[in-house]
Amino acid sequence: MLKTLICGLGSKLQGDDGLGPYVIEELEKRGAPEGVELADYGISGFKCALYLANYERVIFVDAIDLPGHAPGDIHRLRIPREKLGGLPTLGEIGISMHETDLPRILATAAALGTAPSEIVIIGIQPVNTSVRLGLSPKVAQAIPQIIKLIEAELANFTNQPTDCN
Repeated sequence: MLKTLICGLGSKLQGDDGLGPYVIEELEKRGAPEGVELADYGISGFKCALYLANYERVIFVDAIDLPGHAPGDIHRLRIPREKLGGLPTLGEIGISMHETDLPRILATAAALGTAPSEIVIIGIQPVNTSVRLGLSPKVAQAIPQIIKLIEAELANFTNQPTDCN
């Protein structure tokens, strides 16, 4: 069985930026299906890039601020590994041991050769990322829908129904 990582990114100290860790907490309560590992990498982006070598597939969960989208909009993006070659090199991006910026994680993984073959990003347009604990109500209420998207991705990976129960 191929190993899949569901990776939560973000800081719980910055409001909706903490989406990834909160989703991982909820999934841990339900339990992960066989062959799926859950990890809260929080603000440890460089560490995450190193550990991706252990997985064939990854689903990142993160707050994603895309221009032109309303707060609370949910995003699902697939990134083929071969598309990572167009990202900046390590020298061009600069590395911080505390950087969680998803493009930098992917660029680092590509440069190190640790990027999994299948990469999916599921996130939400944040409402508020100011320094504070807790998610905004709109983002917190979207967690069940985000988990359904994760379950659909897991089913897509295996071509059979999968439930994080």
